[in-house]
Amino acid sequence: MKMKLKKRIASIVAIICACTAFTGCTKVNENLTAKDIQKSIVDTGLVKNMEETGTKGLKRYYGLNASDFDSVVLYTPESSMEVDEMLIVKVKDKSQIEGLEDTIDNRVNSQLQSFGSYGPEQCALLNNYELKSEGKYIFFAVSDNAEELKAAFKEAIK
Repeated sequence: MKMKLKKRIASIVAIICACTAFTGCTKVNENLTAKDIQKSIVDTGLVKNMEETGTKGLKRYYGLNASDFDSVVLYTPESSMEVDEMLIVKVKDKSQIEGLEDTIDNRVNSQLQSFGSYGPEQCALLNNYELKSEGKYIFFAVSDNAEELKAAFKEAIK
């Protein structure tokens, strides 16, 4: 009887430890703005071949109004022959995330159609984009170093 109790307690402790380990890593600081996150990412030196576009670019390239979100930062390519982009959005409500992810997918598909017949390098970048949502934040990047940009985003929101 004592042995069964010890095994149950050990199992419960193991489950609690596992849950703590998995949830402890996903804590997000939701007091940040997209600009705060932008500064952290830009300070890494990873943002290359892009320029900050602002809210007009959000409307032009994504058909979205910045006022629908808490805060937004958009970087687009310096040249019309490139596809490098970075989008950081803090949504007002988590219910906006799915629609925003769909809009980003539409943007990628549109870019793939535009570059499909003559831009194999651009298409390769577009096919390897990074999209991450954490808490009230969405991060999207198309770049040679998109994975590193995503890692910088994840570090910035801790």
